[in-house]
Amino acid sequence: MNNARRVILMSLAVLGSGLWRPGVASAAVDVAAAAAQVRKADADWNAAAHDAGVDAWMAFYADDAIVLLPQDRLVSGRQSVRAAVTRLLARPGVSFEWRPLTLKIAPSGDLAYVLDAYELRFDGATGAPTAIRGRLVEIWRKQADGAWKCVVDTWNAEPPRTAEVEAPADARAAGSPVAVAPAVAPTVAPAAAPASLPNMALTKYGDEPVHYVDAIRNYFQDHLTDPGSLQLRALSKPAPGSLTSVGGGLLMSEKRRFGWIVVATINARNAKGRYVGFKRYTFLFRGEKIIDAHLPLPDGEMN
Repeated sequence: MNNARRVILMSLAVLGSGLWRPGVASAAVDVAAAAAQVRKADADWNAAAHDAGVDAWMAFYADDAIVLLPQDRLVSGRQSVRAAVTRLLARPGVSFEWRPLTLKIAPSGDLAYVLDAYELRFDGATGAPTAIRGRLVEIWRKQADGAWKCVVDTWNAEPPRTAEVEAPADARAAGSPVAVAPAVAPTVAPAAAPASLPNMALTKYGDEPVHYVDAIRNYFQDHLTDPGSLQLRALSKPAPGSLTSVGGGLLMSEKRRFGWIVVATINARNAKGRYVGFKRYTFLFRGEKIIDAHLPLPDGEMN
């Protein structure tokens, strides 16, 4: 089951349980203020996660919270949730980062849901650094004292690859595997369009970019905190494919866009003047225009 469907099923479960009550917002409900409170609570939780303290983490859960942490089972009840948090924070070298993508307040003003993008880092079984990225769904409930507590917390990991590179229709019919073009130095000239790609596929994916190196450099020039610190280690040649994003309201949907995929591996300094390490940025082109991008979680290196 893919992540979008998991998120939708969790949302449907919330609707079915009666936690989310549709209706007309009361005049007394300050939606903007409630959203600001939830956003701050989520940011405070993110900050507390850096301390890797179980008590600090648990302070953001309601007593009846339902929790699905990364690579763990669904749990409920204060004791079981605490044990799951303890397992997560006991991983060697563990660290977290998440940022909100969507935040909605229920018309009643006492419930909210947040969709976050997250990155979890830890040392794997061999001691090598490991990173898991994905989407995080939180449902918050306002308490009697006015504080907001999380009542549903579910983490859904993305597949290892962020972009799907597709075989031409004739190759798929023959059952031939098509590999992503290997990373190359950015000064290498782009490859010509595959001779086997039929005209129908060219229409589906659009024109192959020619000046993609300049386009990506210009993108980083506009978006990096310190553009002069850019270290471009590798850039893949354009390959026909698609990117999928999740959007919409409570019942979220996937949007798939087709074009030419280029993966850039870069390093840059953040606002504190520190290099953040090499990360992979996936761009989707149609012709010379970047129409979509899948970006790693920032560490202060992006504006």
